[in-house]
Amino acid sequence: MNSTQFVIAVRRAILAVAAVGVAATLGACGDGQSATAPPPSASSPGSGDSAAPDASTPGVAAGPKECKAADLALAVVSGSGAGMSHLGVNLQFTNKSQQTCTLQGSPGVSFVSGDDGQQVGDPASRQPKSGAQRVTLTPGRHVTSELNITNAAAYPPEECKPVQARGLRVYAPDDTAAMYVEFPEQACSAPGKSMLSAAAIQG
Repeated sequence: MNSTQFVIAVRRAILAVAAVGVAATLGACGDGQSATAPPPSASSPGSGDSAAPDASTPGVAAGPKECKAADLALAVVSGSGAGMSHLGVNLQFTNKSQQTCTLQGSPGVSFVSGDDGQQVGDPASRQPKSGAQRVTLTPGRHVTSELNITNAAAYPPEECKPVQARGLRVYAPDDTAAMYVEFPEQACSAPGKSMLSAAAIQG
């Protein structure tokens, strides 16, 4: 082989090596593209799905309802008794219904007179409901509220303007329907002469 043929053979070998290198590079680039992971499907469940409400979770059971006038029987029973210028009795509430109910706070109380139940004087003062205990009345159970009554004779007649009351009109806490109980008593008809004070209901 002369020198010219040797040079030609060397050039051919260099070109062959270069061609192999280019093919390898192109193959590597093609492999990299095919290995790219596809974007997640829109239908795939996300992590937010686990925060959805569980339909099988049971709801919170409702407690007993509040006692209303239709659920209760009312009576005046003995209390702390008579003092120098006052009388202490108890208003007794009995659950006459067939369902358990609750009471919380002081009842609304006022003297009434005549056949039409006209209110006499100021209504009873009441204790704040926020500090009162909620009491539960199962059917047939009774609870009481202490009612303190100031004697009308403790006031001068011209200031009191006493009249004969026939009884008491009573509202259970948070109720607008009235109950009535016979309780004849001299009551002040003049405004500003409160004779009644009702304590919170207790079991």
